[in-house]
Amino acid sequence: MSAGRSLSAAWKEHGPGMSHPVTGVLLVLMIAAGIVLRIQNVGYPLHYCFDEDQFAGAAQQFLVGVPPNAECCHPPLAKLLIGVGMVIYGNNPMGWRFTVLCFGIQSIVLAFLIGRSLFQDRRAGWLAAAFMAADGFFLSYSRLAFSEGFLTCLALWSMLAAVTARGWGGVLASAVLAGLSGSVKWSGMQVVLPACAAVLMMRRAPWYSIAAFAVVPLVHLAVWMIGLGLAGLPHGPAAVLQAMRERQRLHLGFVHGANPLESPWFSWLVLYHPLVTKSAIDGAKIRIASTIGNPVLWIAADAMLLGLALSGGAAAFSASFRDRWRRWFTPTFTRAVAILGVAWVSMMLLWFTRRIVTYWYHYLASWGFALILLGGFVARFERRYPRAVLAFVALAALALVWFAPVWAELPITRAAMRHRLVFPLWR
Repeated sequence: MSAGRSLSAAWKEHGPGMSHPVTGVLLVLMIAAGIVLRIQNVGYPLHYCFDEDQFAGAAQQFLVGVPPNAECCHPPLAKLLIGVGMVIYGNNPMGWRFTVLCFGIQSIVLAFLIGRSLFQDRRAGWLAAAFMAADGFFLSYSRLAFSEGFLTCLALWSMLAAVTARGWGGVLASAVLAGLSGSVKWSGMQVVLPACAAVLMMRRAPWYSIAAFAVVPLVHLAVWMIGLGLAGLPHGPAAVLQAMRERQRLHLGFVHGANPLESPWFSWLVLYHPLVTKSAIDGAKIRIASTIGNPVLWIAADAMLLGLALSGGAAAFSASFRDRWRRWFTPTFTRAVAILGVAWVSMMLLWFTRRIVTYWYHYLASWGFALILLGGFVARFERRYPRAVLAFVALAALALVWFAPVWAELPITRAAMRHRLVFPLWR
């Protein structure tokens, strides 16, 4: 009896707190299902998929102390982190994917913490976490020995530290995490801009504490030195600069249109060309992992981003629209929208230039911030329209159930796969 009362009290204090209780139950189920789907059978298929041979191969080379030539183009951190899993589980599929899985689950927790902190509303945190858990883009990249999940998780960590910073220590933590994100891929450095914006807009730490971000290149240098040292290569600052120049030259040498998997940044907004990262035959059935996002969340997020951009632009130039904005949204909500909007755009800045060949997975970090913003947006209207929010969450949960087989490599017939991945470019 006492335990039941304690659970009930904990649910009321820490649970979703939705107006309609069924909505809260659905959010918990979505989070639980998303975690289970990420963990189940993560060691399957028993072979390299997509670019795993490059990243796991380079991780193995770091571990044995030979030059890491299996992967040619990025800083060392993703391979070093994959190597941690290989130390624990061995050079096998579970070892390759273990740390990626850990970071993928962390991202769900980070979505909750960032959403709750920015919107000062635990409903926003629960919605953001459930949306990330129930999204196939994040789910599939939590099960693949690849770099993008690490980059995104570390960028989220950097933003959480910036949002919650109360002084130099918090800002320094954000800067170190930004340096680590950029040590997975250089595009991870783009989180410095929204992190600085968060520090300035939250006004909890001194404005001049953003000087702490001067440590970002030092963190990046340290990761490079560790990686090159483990590989038995020269690892002084001059050697690091030489290695960076070689990779920059490789990146700029890739030709647009040479790879059929390439997709421009603007196509990501309409789910134009998600990738299939795993495929295996299982008797009369197949197992595949598509990186397509949850279409219900994708459509809602696109509509929200467009609506907020238009209404925010109108409010900036029209006093009447500004008054309407203030009636609709609180200053806290407006600040959160601004911070997450800057983050969403910033993580795509490099891709806007079109100098680098771009792929679907380059949108993962921006999509994470869009999902957190969607969680806050839905929470804003949950008290007024609880049934509409329940219907929307239920649709997102149904999409999770429908697409789960092609997100988490569950056995499925080819016909059933085509019913889910209806467009040729989706499969």
